[in-house]
Amino acid sequence: MRGIGIDIVEVKRFKRLGSRFLEKVFTAEEIKYCLKSAAPAMHFAARFAAKEAVIKATRKKNIALRDIFVRNRSGGAPEVFVKGKKKKFYVSISHTDSLAVAVVVSV
Repeated sequence: MRGIGIDIVEVKRFKRLGSRFLEKVFTAEEIKYCLKSAAPAMHFAARFAAKEAVIKATRKKNIALRDIFVRNRSGGAPEVFVKGKKKKFYVSISHTDSLAVAVVVSV
């Protein structure tokens, strides 16, 4: 294990975000996934928490949030990739109506 990161965010922060912010932080695929959900803010918050947890796990503040990509495997479990990095990450994401949390382990 190289590092571990955790982040928690309030879902309400993601309820009124404009497309400019979303396009700066999330990939087109992430935006599409979240917007098709019945609760987009909850999914944006969860992915944002995962991206912040990756930064904490790698201890590198210079990674752009948009270069961190969160997607779901066919079974629904999330996975994380960082553009240009070959590191492997394990991620766990959870959320309620009000909070989203993510834990990332870098190996």
